[in-house]
Amino acid sequence: MISSPHPQFYTRLLDLNSRLGPKAKKYNRLNPHNPIQLLGKAEFSNPGMSHKDRIAKSMLLLAQSRGDLLNSEGKKKTILAASSGNTGCSLALVGTLLGYDVIVITNKKCSQEKRDHISAHGATLWMSEDLQSDVDCLHGVHCYMQQEHVLCSKFPEKYFNVNQYDNLDNMSAHMEGTGREIWEQTDGKITHFVMAGSTGGTIMGVGRYLKSKRSNCEIVLSDPEKSNLMGLWEKDREITSPNSGDSRLQNVKEDTEANGGILLEGAGKGSLTAIMRSGNRALENVDSCVPINDFEAFDECRALAKTGVMCGGSSGLNICACRVIAERCADLGPQEGGYTVVTILCDHGVKYMSKIYNDGWMEENEWRRK
Repeated sequence: MISSPHPQFYTRLLDLNSRLGPKAKKYNRLNPHNPIQLLGKAEFSNPGMSHKDRIAKSMLLLAQSRGDLLNSEGKKKTILAASSGNTGCSLALVGTLLGYDVIVITNKKCSQEKRDHISAHGATLWMSEDLQSDVDCLHGVHCYMQQEHVLCSKFPEKYFNVNQYDNLDNMSAHMEGTGREIWEQTDGKITHFVMAGSTGGTIMGVGRYLKSKRSNCEIVLSDPEKSNLMGLWEKDREITSPNSGDSRLQNVKEDTEANGGILLEGAGKGSLTAIMRSGNRALENVDSCVPINDFEAFDECRALAKTGVMCGGSSGLNICACRVIAERCADLGPQEGGYTVVTILCDHGVKYMSKIYNDGWMEENEWRRK
């Protein structure tokens, strides 16, 4: 069912018009025949409860078809992956089903629920903080992504390096699956696609597909305020307005939620991945960016849960950015066919019960209750 070619198995598009802002709602009252529609693709309904199931299936099946999952003796390698959580859950699911041993490296920022999810699917879970001191070749190597590369370079016959951040099979999963589904499900009426970036696979893959079908479809990056992606996108395009480009860039602590790091899991980055650099320029298909505060995204998640849809932080981030885009559409005024804004509801909120949906954790991280 993951990325099925059959429309009856597509993840649904949910009507999120209740989350529109005041301008957009007023616009819709005045323009009922050309409305602003806000739709969320329910990727949390995939078997592993996130859109990362798609890339896990794509990366592993394509690697298997190339013979990359076997060593020189024809024996199965162990799948080794660095992950902030969801890709690890999906690789544990798909890799185990395919008959491989799976090891996932994550860190303390990863919610306990996602750690348990990884283990429940049969994978071995390693914490990067422990590896730094326990494994000789990793002494002084703090980042879980770097640890993946060091181990796979040192033991190439033992480990298959998933390398999700630079693996173009990641992006192809969204070009051939997610993007096509969104186009078909909206009958080609999509005008805006809004998505956060981590590996960049979703926004790059979906963006390329949608641009191939409708060149003026606007691709929007939703980005945590403490991420560098918006700044790097602006810098590449030589945008020099106040608080843009270089002035926006900061020392992002991607491996920790302390020291001013991004609290959101699976969204934002300190630097561009190879996937984000895969075009002629940084985040090639992105037309605009919207910065969102972590707690604004968390508050959106908590409000959305009360409507019956419980999602993770990146979904809240995406919806907040959609609201900004919808308000801009309202300012532009009516257009034939209206506006159809689509985003991804990336994963299920049950993975964050100890964090986003826990008042204690929120308050410890300086949340101000609305």
